[in-house]
Amino acid sequence: MIVQERKTPVRLAAGVGCISLVLVSTFVSGISSPRSGRPLWPKKRGVYVATSSETIPLFPRALSGYRSQSNRDYWDHSFRSTGSIRVFQGSGWTEIPNFPHTMNHCSDGVFMIRWRSANPNVRTGTNIGYSKDVLSGTARTGTFGYMYGTNCEEPLFNFTSSSDTSTLEDIYYELKFWRAAP
Repeated sequence: MIVQERKTPVRLAAGVGCISLVLVSTFVSGISSPRSGRPLWPKKRGVYVATSSETIPLFPRALSGYRSQSNRDYWDHSFRSTGSIRVFQGSGWTEIPNFPHTMNHCSDGVFMIRWRSANPNVRTGTNIGYSKDVLSGTARTGTFGYMYGTNCEEPLFNFTSSSDTSTLEDIYYELKFWRAAP
């Protein structure tokens, strides 16, 4: 009987251990965010497209080596974190007006942006660059997406194609700036 009494707690502990291991490996592997079921924000900077607003990762609450403050840019200046821009067919890359980027100290901050097209019939080109003429990322095309870049870069948008008669589109975005911290 002593053997049977010991088997039950061992089996229970082994079962709990296996379940814990599966949960931890799921959260660590980046499959989805434990708080939303969405994918996690990528660790690699770049340009990403999504299939819907629900598949765009939420902004992280913390970023190691950086801190963020709502509606403030890298240098603690006021900057609206939500907005929209309009892009026109044939106009090339469009910048967010007065986006706070610089040419130096590219590790002083990073930005994250989540966006979507107002018109699902319009495909939007997205990229990051030092300016609309000097691109630093790999362009992606979609109707939903997100980007992650340094304070020397800025998000860029381009009207790529339309399955209707549209010649312009509005893009809604949400930004988060992170500045270097000890």
